[in-house]
Amino acid sequence: MSPITEVEGRRVVLRNLDKVIYPASGTTKGELLHYIAATAEVLLPHVQGRPVAFLRYPDGPDGQLFFTKNPPPGIPDWVRTAEVPRSEGETARQVLIQDLPTLMWAANLVVELHVPMWRIDDGHALADRIVFDLDPGPPATIVDCCAVAVWLRERLAADGLDACAKTSGSKGLHLLAPLRPTPSREVSAYAKRLAIEASQALPGLALYQMKRSLRPGKVFVDFSQNAAAKTTAAPYTARARARPTVSAPVTWEEVVGCRRPERLEFTIDDMAGRLELHGDLLGPLLDARRAGAVPAP
Repeated sequence: MSPITEVEGRRVVLRNLDKVIYPASGTTKGELLHYIAATAEVLLPHVQGRPVAFLRYPDGPDGQLFFTKNPPPGIPDWVRTAEVPRSEGETARQVLIQDLPTLMWAANLVVELHVPMWRIDDGHALADRIVFDLDPGPPATIVDCCAVAVWLRERLAADGLDACAKTSGSKGLHLLAPLRPTPSREVSAYAKRLAIEASQALPGLALYQMKRSLRPGKVFVDFSQNAAAKTTAAPYTARARARPTVSAPVTWEEVVGCRRPERLEFTIDDMAGRLELHGDLLGPLLDARRAGAVPAP
C-alpha cells in the first residue's frame, strides 16, 4: 500500500503502515487500516451524521493517548465538519465521517471513534438512540454485565423499546435502542429512572451511583452518556487496549449464554467471520420503523 492512496476519487495519505500499533499481538497500522476498510460498509451508517470525537493513540495503547473533539491540524478540505454547541452561547467545529475517504483519513490518525446519541440532521440534543454503558467493577466482569443487560432488555421491551447489545471493546457491555428523535434531557432522565430501577431489582449486582467506592463487585449502569455533550465508542471501532479489541455487536443468545469473559472479547481478526455469519447485528438501530418513544415520567 503506497503512502498516497486514492479512495473513491480522494487522495488519502496512509503513512507508517508497517508500524506495530499493538505490541501484544504484533498488529501493524496497515492491518488496522485494512480492518477499517473491510468493515466500512457496516461501520459508516453508525457514524454518519454524528459529530465525531477521537481518542488518538498513534504510538499504540502504551503511548500517549489524547481525546479531542476538534478537527486535527492538516485536515483535508474535502472532510466535512459541522458547528456543534459546546457551552452556553459557544460552538466549535467537529468532524463528520460521511464516506469511506473520510473514514480512512481518520483511521490513518490511529483513533477510537466516539459519537453522540444524536444526529446533525435531526438537530443538536435530539437523540435517536438511548444507551446504557454497563461497566463492571472488579471482581465483577462482563458476565455480570450480561445479567444486568438481560434485565434492562426486558424492562425496555415493556416500554416498547427494542434493545441491541455490543461489547464496549474494553471490559463492559453497551445496550442501545432506537428512538424517535427526543430531547436528550428527556432520554437522560428516562435512562436514569431505569438505572435506579435496575439497582433496586438487582441490589447485589447493579449500581446507578457513580461513586467509585461503591463499585467493586457490581455493575455500574452508566446512563450519563445520553447527555447531548457526551459520546460513546462507536460500533465496530477498534479500541486502544493491549490487543486490538473491537466494540463488537453481539447476539442476545451470546449475552444470555455468556459464562466466561473471554467469550465476549473480539478482536479485529474475528470480525470478518462474525459479519459473514450475522451481518450487522445493530441494523435495528438504523430502521426508523423500529424506533420507539420514551414514556412520560
